[in-house]
Amino acid sequence: MPGIPEGLLAAEGRSGYLPLMQSCRFPPVFLGLLVLGAGCGPREEVRVYEAPRDVAAPPTTSDSGAPAAAKTASNVPWTVPEGWDEKPSSPGGMRIASYGVTTGDGRSMDVSVIPLPGGSGSVLENVNRWRDQVGLGPLTEDQLDSERQTVTIGTMAGELFEMVGDRPVLDGGHRARTLAAMMRVGETTVFFKATGEEALVAANRPKFLAWLQSVQTGPAPATASTAPGSMAGPVAPPPVTGLPQWEVPSTWKPVPASTMRLASFAIEGSGGPPGDLSVVALGPGAGGVLANVNRWRGQLQLDSVDEAALARDAVAFTTQAGDEAVVVDLAGRGDMDGTRVLAAIVPRSDRTWFYKLTGDTALVASQKDAFLGFIRSVKYP
Repeated sequence: MPGIPEGLLAAEGRSGYLPLMQSCRFPPVFLGLLVLGAGCGPREEVRVYEAPRDVAAPPTTSDSGAPAAAKTASNVPWTVPEGWDEKPSSPGGMRIASYGVTTGDGRSMDVSVIPLPGGSGSVLENVNRWRDQVGLGPLTEDQLDSERQTVTIGTMAGELFEMVGDRPVLDGGHRARTLAAMMRVGETTVFFKATGEEALVAANRPKFLAWLQSVQTGPAPATASTAPGSMAGPVAPPPVTGLPQWEVPSTWKPVPASTMRLASFAIEGSGGPPGDLSVVALGPGAGGVLANVNRWRGQLQLDSVDEAALARDAVAFTTQAGDEAVVVDLAGRGDMDGTRVLAAIVPRSDRTWFYKLTGDTALVASQKDAFLGFIRSVKYP
């Protein structure tokens, strides 16, 4: 494989003292890129600079203003998706690769690869910075696991976070969406990030996941860490490419999924607003049953419960697929009075599935038997 592009490795959005890697050729595995200051010859120069914030670079277009044709990157350890236009790296910048996608109506998406040595910030700090960039408020540590997805990056396990703003923050009055994956090897973290207009980033999500899988990271690790938050462990499960088999009640109307959802249904009530049913799949564990139940309880202004209370109040049963489902039925208080949530958590070896129905009290009550039947019918691919 050709050598990795030369360039500065900088902390995203931070200042630092980083070596300029000159005339350095790495071994034919992507991990060579990840070791800052690896033995590739003497350092000819050290520069001190202020690293800029990681902001979207201007979209690349042809002379006519139309999106430029995709280029084949010959010096990178991955397969560049069709339609992603390679952009030149800025001298002294922190990116080792940049790509852009534009549409004829002016919408754009920016893609970056940034390796960060040492103090790259905690996962929560990075996620909250990305959330701020798309116009969302910060998460707490307890909420982070519910947003975390496990993803395959080459032969290694990484973490993926997806966020979409709830108000326009881009030129043209568009909302923004960000896909951000990270992989940690030793003291270095590599960030793969796509950000831009909401619908355009959503349309490029399958390409983004395939791009991550194409990264050349060498052989899979011989040993794996199972510590929470560890990303250099065993190969992650592949992204979900198909929905389970299930028996959907005839009155449930499929609607386009959004953000992290794999499926959504609208359930009409008697004169009131429709109920919303979401289907989400996260990595193994996904924070645990209790943490997710208490997160939902907090949304409904209910107090948290302990394991004993959860065991007493939840309903557990076995699905047709042989998995155990844990179901909770929660009624809101205070400002959430009149809102009810019926949710099922189905932990499996490769990922955890979440099924959540939200609506007014009467609607959810009328759909409880249908919801339980739906969960029992699920068979996974």
